[in-house]
Amino acid sequence: MGKTWKKGRRNKNGEPPKKRPNTQGVPGDWKEIDKSCPQFEKYYQELGIIPEDEWSSFMEHFRADLPATFRIINSRGDSQSMSEILQNKYFSKLDGITVNGKPAPLPQVLTWYPNRLAWQLNMSRAEIRYSAEYLSLHQFLVAEAEKGSVARQEAVSMIPPLLLDAQPHHNILDMCAAPGSKTLQILEAVTSTEGVMPTGVVIANDGDYKRCHMLVTQTKRFNNPAYMITNEDATRFPNLKVLGPGDKTQVLKFDRILCDVPCTGDGTLRKNYAIWGKWSQAQALGIHKLQRRILLRGMDMLKPGGRLVYSTCSLNPIENEATVLSALKDRPEFRLLPTEGCLEGLKRVEGMTNWRVMHSSGTWYNKFEEVEDRHRKAIAPTMFSGDAAVHNLQYCMRVYPHLQNTGGFFICILEKQQVEERTQVKASEIETIADLPDKTENKDENENEESKSEEAKTKENDDDSTECKPNIHKDTNVLVDKMKWKNFQGYREDPFIFLKPDASAFDSLKDFYGLSGKNFPFSNIYVRSQETKQRNLSVTGDTIKQIIELNTNRIKVIQCGLKLFSYCKEEFSPCNYRLLQEGVHFTSRFMSQKVFQVTEKDMGLVLSGTPTHKTELEPEIGKSLLDMPKGIVVFSLAAEGIRPTIMVTVYSTVNHVKSYITEEEKNHYRILLGLEPLVTKREEKKLASLQYHQQKREETAKRIAAEKAAAELSEPAETVREEGDETVNSVNAPETIIS
Repeated sequence: MGKTWKKGRRNKNGEPPKKRPNTQGVPGDWKEIDKSCPQFEKYYQELGIIPEDEWSSFMEHFRADLPATFRIINSRGDSQSMSEILQNKYFSKLDGITVNGKPAPLPQVLTWYPNRLAWQLNMSRAEIRYSAEYLSLHQFLVAEAEKGSVARQEAVSMIPPLLLDAQPHHNILDMCAAPGSKTLQILEAVTSTEGVMPTGVVIANDGDYKRCHMLVTQTKRFNNPAYMITNEDATRFPNLKVLGPGDKTQVLKFDRILCDVPCTGDGTLRKNYAIWGKWSQAQALGIHKLQRRILLRGMDMLKPGGRLVYSTCSLNPIENEATVLSALKDRPEFRLLPTEGCLEGLKRVEGMTNWRVMHSSGTWYNKFEEVEDRHRKAIAPTMFSGDAAVHNLQYCMRVYPHLQNTGGFFICILEKQQVEERTQVKASEIETIADLPDKTENKDENENEESKSEEAKTKENDDDSTECKPNIHKDTNVLVDKMKWKNFQGYREDPFIFLKPDASAFDSLKDFYGLSGKNFPFSNIYVRSQETKQRNLSVTGDTIKQIIELNTNRIKVIQCGLKLFSYCKEEFSPCNYRLLQEGVHFTSRFMSQKVFQVTEKDMGLVLSGTPTHKTELEPEIGKSLLDMPKGIVVFSLAAEGIRPTIMVTVYSTVNHVKSYITEEEKNHYRILLGLEPLVTKREEKKLASLQYHQQKREETAKRIAAEKAAAELSEPAETVREEGDETVNSVNAPETIIS
């Protein structure tokens, strides 16, 4: 069946909508955002989350724009170098300059962030983006964010991964991961050395297929082979099978789980302006049950002695303390850990131990027994405080905007104490999401039933497989008929096919790059194509390989592992695969050839942006390259002082060499070497855009001034004459007919 193309939106006359004029940066062409919400203020004032003497400061900060914050990635080995470059080269330029007649604010270090690698600039991101004084700093941050050395992330969003205390040997699950800033922090924590395979695994899950690809974009900047992105409903995340002692299958239990659940988001009013006009208490009542289901599922998947961090960007106790309290009552083996001594320097408030529940009609209730029958469909017993003090809810952490000029956030740490096997929670034991319209709920149940029937069919086929002649793929141990990846919901995903160690694709790699079968993990290399030409070769850890092979019809995987080689057939080259920059740190440890230790001068030449003749390099290296066929080689510059080891993939032709990396990566390494960054195409467009908008602002200001002056000159003088008792304006008086 062919694809059905939808018509674009049209008005009642059948005409397409008119395009809006581009008025960006032109004064007077936009409306001021109304940052007021009487329902929001009334609700939280009556709830008493903020002392009365702090309320004005609380709302004043909410109405101000959110400051820009960024941090340096700490596991790449270049964090100290990047910190010094930021402070000495970019922050120093801002000292003493003025912006709009005021002294330019300088970035302030977040003292509570480890190693002082995070900063806050008391300007909004829009102000930085369109300020010429901050142009070089903005370009640097954008380029380094693309490279993966800097992360632009809200300050309060950095807290949950820090409290997770992730280690390289931990199995970690991020249940609601998109857009991926917290997942990136977790990957940073488990990666002790770039290029080394962690013994644990990080699974980033999200229920929205499109948001999963936001995770792909985020995590590909952080080269870690032990991560996986899945597309599953967090409330029904499946039990994953892995190999245990004696190669017996067992259910994977996680050491750390992050539950940053969906919420109403009223703690993000400083950046999500739309919430001002649509905030309602009914939203919290409706989403509470969903949050509770996600938290309970996470608690069931946690290993005894493990840690779970629950967080929201909401201030409502219905979404925060009430959800945690009800889960603690259902799972008595869990306890709250104190957060008082964590992250010294961070100002926070203890969790609430007593609160009331308000219906959307405005009626307040102290306990569930008081709730009217007509309101019991929206209000559940799990929303009330009850015996909250017994469960130490004061150990929870609340962050408010006026404390340190941030957004609003709620965080708590749960630890599993008892070694007790619990059955998976049944649908009858917890509430359904009846108050939330979910058109896919019945569809998911039908798909689960179909998946069970397909699993039964697969088992029957496995039992009968010895009697027939299976069609085995020549480079894999997988039946071709079974390599179709299950389409759970949304778009179809290509299968993950692990190659055999003696696959034909590895022959040229072993000869050209000197890869040894004894050390290099050929058995962990996978492709995503059943064709003869495997386009990309990626590597992943043992645990992820087991998850994929043992849970084919159980979980939908979007992406995993680290991409190492890309297929590129060319003449006069014995190898059809090019080594990629994102996999150079991992692969170079196993290469016995094509790796050159170069000087700082040679590294600067290949990072110049233009091809370098081989005779310009050091004589020994240049001669070796002239005798080699076309293909990718690796230039490695040894670490010196705080500067880390620099490795760059270089494409070698007959007479020239050129770096095989992106513009952002090239500038990153140039900055580490103390060279001026090259002007990228992105920066050229940005500069042209700034100049264009500046010109438009000046033209608009002149036009408004000219129109105002013309209006003052053209105003007619009003003469007034009296006729009897009436006063008549001579300008507007009708003509008098004289007979």
